[in-house]
Amino acid sequence: MNTPPVTAFAETAALYYLITEDLDEARRVIGDMLPGERRMYAEQLERLRAMVGESCEECGELTTAAESVMVRPLGPDRLYFCRACANVPAKGGESR
Repeated sequence: MNTPPVTAFAETAALYYLITEDLDEARRVIGDMLPGERRMYAEQLERLRAMVGESCEECGELTTAAESVMVRPLGPDRLYFCRACANVPAKGGESR
């Protein structure tokens, strides 16, 4: 089976141009999408971002939502920390 080129789908092309730092081309590809396609793409990116996780404010490591600790969750200046930097035991690991 032949693999389609990386630019076969607009969503993949936009990410490719972003990765290769061709921001003008990424903007063009996204601008060419219909409004419903852009909305669906944004929703997909949000789901992907949730899978990747948040960056720890202290050490910079990516931490999945299940393993991150949020500080000041109700304020506009929320902070995310990995469990190690927040001094919180890992899930299923150490007991308190």
